[in-house]
Amino acid sequence: MPCDVQRLLDRRFRQQGEDVARDAIVKWLDPTWPAEDIVRSYGRAPRDARIWLTSWPYLYLGRNSVRRQQREYTDLIGLEDAMGHGEAKQAPDPTLSMRVVRALDEVRRVDVVSYSMLLDLLRDAFDARAWRDALGVSEASVTDRKYLAVYRYAVCFHAVLDAVTPPEAAVALRSRRFAAGEPSDQAALESSRRALGNPGLSLSAWRALYREGALRSLDLLSGPDALGTESMGQLGTAFRRVLKMD
Repeated sequence: MPCDVQRLLDRRFRQQGEDVARDAIVKWLDPTWPAEDIVRSYGRAPRDARIWLTSWPYLYLGRNSVRRQQREYTDLIGLEDAMGHGEAKQAPDPTLSMRVVRALDEVRRVDVVSYSMLLDLLRDAFDARAWRDALGVSEASVTDRKYLAVYRYAVCFHAVLDAVTPPEAAVALRSRRFAAGEPSDQAALESSRRALGNPGLSLSAWRALYREGALRSLDLLSGPDALGTESMGQLGTAFRRVLKMD
């Protein structure tokens, strides 16, 4: 097939974002995938560049990644909490819509970009390249902004900040990640000093409190009443990265 596979897969999965396209490319290049199995998987699909316009790329290259992404976004809007787990589904929580709207509004007050990204995710219309062009940053930075938005939403949806202890750690986390304007560490320190009535709080002590609060928030999100351990197994590394904890 004399064609640029990477470019075609980027276009094929542009609605799902760069992560799905990358996973599909890795699958296509997997040296452990026997050639005879690849040929067998084509079925009646064209044996030339037209194959990239069929369902074959999704079924054999991108399906698992798309499904994983959809599970993450299902967790994002709290449906796992509302509908239960596994085959035994419970009646939907009648307050779910209200909780979703409230959490989205809390994120909007903190950062309009996070809010707008969440709306794109919920509509399955997130376009990493469009956000890259709009913000004038790299696609890696867009990915980080996306996961920070998801983290903020999850914390607001599950009322995690109210449960973070000690209170000083909650104040430090709120001042850095849940204050409007994307404050720097120094600005968040000043805000924490005022909130705690502690003008002598040092930057190093504040950073220790921030880390403690961030770690506690991730622990709470891993709980059965929040995202749970399985979802946090998928999201935890990205959350730690965007919270600058590693």
